[in-house]
Order: sequence, then structure tokens, then C-alpha cells
Amino acid sequence: MADRITQEDLVLVLSQSASPRIDLKIEVLDQNQKIMETIHGVVNGSMSISGESEVRRTASLTVQPTLAEKIKLTEDSLLWLNKDIRIFIGLYNCRTKQYKYYPLGYYVYTDTSGSYDAASNSLSISCADFMKKLDGTKNGQLGALLISYPAYRENAETGEVTEYHIIRNAVIETLEKLAHITNHRIDHIGEYRAMPEYNENWQKYREENETWNAIPFDQEFSAGCSVLSILTAFRDLYPNYEMFFDMESNTFICQLKPMCYEDDLYLDNSFLQKVLISESTSVDMTSVRNICQVWGKVIETDFYSEECTYANHTYTASIAGYEDGYFNGDVIALKIPAANQAGAQLNINQFGAVPICNETDDTPIEAEELKPGNVYAFKLKRCRPSQSGLSTDKETGDRQDAIKACLLGQWQVHALNVLTNGRKSGKQVTDSDGQEYELYSKEYFQKFYNCQRVDMTIVPNSPFTVEKLGEIPDIKTGNEYENITSDDLAADRAKWENWKNCRLTDHITITTALLPFLDVNKKVSYKRSDADREHQYIISSISHDFSGYTTTITMYRFYPLYETLLKEAGTHKVLSEFSHGVLSKYAHDELAAVLSEEEL
Repeated sequence: MADRITQEDLVLVLSQSASPRIDLKIEVLDQNQKIMETIHGVVNGSMSISGESEVRRTASLTVQPTLAEKIKLTEDSLLWLNKDIRIFIGLYNCRTKQYKYYPLGYYVYTDTSGSYDAASNSLSISCADFMKKLDGTKNGQLGALLISYPAYRENAETGEVTEYHIIRNAVIETLEKLAHITNHRIDHIGEYRAMPEYNENWQKYREENETWNAIPFDQEFSAGCSVLSILTAFRDLYPNYEMFFDMESNTFICQLKPMCYEDDLYLDNSFLQKVLISESTSVDMTSVRNICQVWGKVIETDFYSEECTYANHTYTASIAGYEDGYFNGDVIALKIPAANQAGAQLNINQFGAVPICNETDDTPIEAEELKPGNVYAFKLKRCRPSQSGLSTDKETGDRQDAIKACLLGQWQVHALNVLTNGRKSGKQVTDSDGQEYELYSKEYFQKFYNCQRVDMTIVPNSPFTVEKLGEIPDIKTGNEYENITSDDLAADRAKWENWKNCRLTDHITITTALLPFLDVNKKVSYKRSDADREHQYIISSISHDFSGYTTTITMYRFYPLYETLLKEAGTHKVLSEFSHGVLSKYAHDELAAVLSEEEL
């Protein structure tokens, strides 16, 4: 729907309270999406929108149409299997004496479930959005024996990679060649640090990391799979992406799920209170989790060595058979003899020292991130000198690509994300060796969950933090998680999964007068009946009851993160978001630590 609601829309909704007048309009479309006929009728039915479902929109309608002779369920009728429909709902404007129509999306019939009652001259239909044309319900199932998308193209003689295949291009190819869909808007799918939503220096990161949006490994699909299963496989290579058909233009969209941090309010509390009929507050206690542990891919390495020494910030290793110098994409595993200091480097077979960096943001790894006696995997990645500021060869003048060693993690990818209020517990816990750890500190989780990569998400006013509920872990392993190829990527996924576990479960459902312009992933403000002030919420699902002239809205509580608020609004705005009661729990030095981006 439109990004903004006009004053006319709000007035129109409020004017329906006494004697609502609505009109259902159905445009019948041929196979080329051209309008064949428009049907008006008396509405009796419902429509649902879910931001968490592959098929976002469904509808079940009973209509008494004005074109009775053309709506019987026969091959020549307007409503038949080879036709699609576009639905609008109209609200009557008493001032203009006309209906204003709001688009509710494009639909296909599902399960051939239309029925016509001649006695009442009514038509009942069940329909869903165009995802049903991709999931095998109505087209979308593929008969090819094997469909393959290689990760890259290489020189047949030298084995050198000549072209990396891009995820976005694979999605477009699938849509256009297999589903014949050309009306699409596909955003790039790729690494966390390459997205403007998460990184101010995203352009520089993309320039220096040519594989940030490349297919990480060959993708193969067997006969009988659907177009949608291929699309979702590419979508789920990185967390927090969604695919759906736009309600107004039926454009297929692939994008990052909106986090709504910077979004304006779509509706405010004052309006919602005017149209409110009822509310229901609930927390799904069975789904609440505040720790997410992700076990990813067991790393397959190209080379391995235990012959490794450490001196002058450099790990020097000898690997038999590794003879032609550093090659972009090589994965090398080494048994580490000593913990690293800051500025650690790697030198294999005297090819030259290269910096060891974090995989997602290219920053040098922190001191003591590599533990002695453990085996770690490193992926060699080429960095383009023209963007990185590196010099050219003095003799030839040619640009020389620099190599960096990106830390993937230990043998199996492993990361942990913890929801915390950021406060020190003041309690000590002793392990089996007699070593003491502060409860709920980063070191505590590293020790007792046997996980080196631990990230802490600080949301002081969340009711689900480990300090308030204790540890409630969610373990993610197998299936799609086996495609996660580094600790950094696993950390991104753990943060996303923890976000869902700790926010989507804290929701409220309200019923209002019919609001036909609503859509999911919109931010609203609302004051619950048992709350002392209003809060912000994100709409996750909507259900319209046309016969009852009502809309039921399910929305989850919006909890801003300290890190985002600090970046966008500064410390003063951050403090103003929380009550004096919350802030008073922090000593001055503790509060300063929580507000620091380097905390934990």
C-alpha cells in the first residue's frame, strides 16, 4: 500500500462508523493481465495478510455480482482457471457521492474452489496471491532432471576463477526463465557489512570484497522442485530477507525485511483509539527465547597444517603442496600454537605476511581471539588495490591485488547471541576447574556454551533479557544452517533469530473499524488499556472481515537497540527513550559502558 495515509483516508474511515457502505470490485484479468470485465457485488467474506508467510495474501469471498450471466463456473465464464483477478474495496464518500477504492492485490483461484449458487445468485471463491503460481499449486513445479547454478566460472586450463555468479542475477534468471515473470524488483542479497542498512561504509566494503553478493557454493535442484523452492534457497543464503508480490502493481519484490528503525509512524495512537473496538494482549511463552546458538557448516578446507609458529605478531606456517602462492578463495586450516596479539598476520610458505581480518567487516581480529591448541580456518580473499589504497608495482606499474586472510572460525561454524539489559550482575560462577566468571558476562557465555563468538544484544527495557528470565536457549542446527560458512555469518543469523524470538512473541491484537489501506511491516503507536503510556509497534498480520466491517491487527512491540539509536540520534535521544526508573538502575560508569559501542 501507499507509504503514507492521507487525511482523506482517515476521515473516510471515521465517516463509516454510523452506516458503513463498502463495495467490492473485482477486475477479471486474462493471461496477459489485461482487464476483461469488472464485477461489483455485495461483500461477504474475509481477507488476510501475513508478513511471515510465503503466500502473503489470501481471500475468501462470497459475491452477488451484477453480471450474473457471465459468472457461472464454466470454461467460457469470466471466473475460470485460466483467469486471474484483482480485488479492490471501496469506501463510500458522502461528500463526493462516490466510492474511493483501495487495492487489495492480485489473486489466483486456489484448489479450484469456486462455487456458484443459482438460487441466491452468489459466487463463493477462495484465492491467494501469485506466490501460488510459483509453489506448485498453480504452476511452478519443474520437470527438469537437474537444475544447477554454479558458484563461479573458471578457466578450464588454469583453474583460475574468471567470474563469480551473483545471487541477485540467479534470482532474476529463475523468475524470468522458469516463471516468465519480468515485473520484478530484486535487491542484492549478500553479506551483512555490504548493506547500507547496517554499514555506513557499505560502498567501500563492496568495492574491496568482490564476492560479497556471490553464490557461496554450487546450488543444485532436482526434478519435482518448485520455482519458489529455488527462490527461497537463494533468499535464505543470508538472513532477514523477504519475497512477496506487491499489492498495487503485482511486482515481485525481494528485499531486506524492514527493521523500521527510521520509519515514520504509519498510524498514531490517537487515530487507533477512535476506531478501536477491542484489544487482546498475549505473550507466547512457549516461543520466548533470549539466547540463540547457531551451529553452521563443518568447514571443508583446501589445505591443513600443524607446522605453525608465532612470533612478531605473525603466524608462520609450512604447507606441503601449496606451491604457487596465495590464491583467492583458498581455505586453509592451521593449528594455532599461541594466542594472537593485536595486528595478527599470516605467512604461509614464505609467500609474505597478510593481515588476519574478520570475515564480515575486514577489521583486524582482536587480541587473543585465536586460542592456543585450537584449529582455525582462514579464507584467502583478494582485495582490489584501486579501492583499498594499496600501491602499484613500482617496476611495471601494474596494480597488484592484495590478499587478506579472513577468519572463518574453528572446524564447525559456531556463534551465540544473547539478549541482555547490559548491566553487570555482580554474581560469580565457578567452573569445574575453579575459575570464576561473572554471571551473564561475555566470558561466562564463552566458557559455559563452549563458543568463542559471542555477541550481546543490549535492550535494557525488554522483558525477555537473561537477567529477567534466566537463560532460555534456542539451538539452531542442520538443514539451512549447514549453509552458514563462517562464525561472522552465524553471528548475524543468531542475532536475527534472537530478534524474532524476543520480539515477535511480545504482541498485541486489536480489532478496529475496517482499515482497507493497511499493510504489514508498518510502524504504529498504540497505548494498551493496561499501560501508562503509548508504545511503538510493528504490524505483522492483518485480517479484514468485510461483512462485519472490521479489521483485526496483530502487531509486535518495537524495541529500539541502543546501537541504532546512538548512531541515528545521539546519546540525549537514547536516554529520552527510557523512563527515569529504568535509567536509575544504572550507576554512572555502568550507563557510560552500556552506551559505548565497544561494550561487550
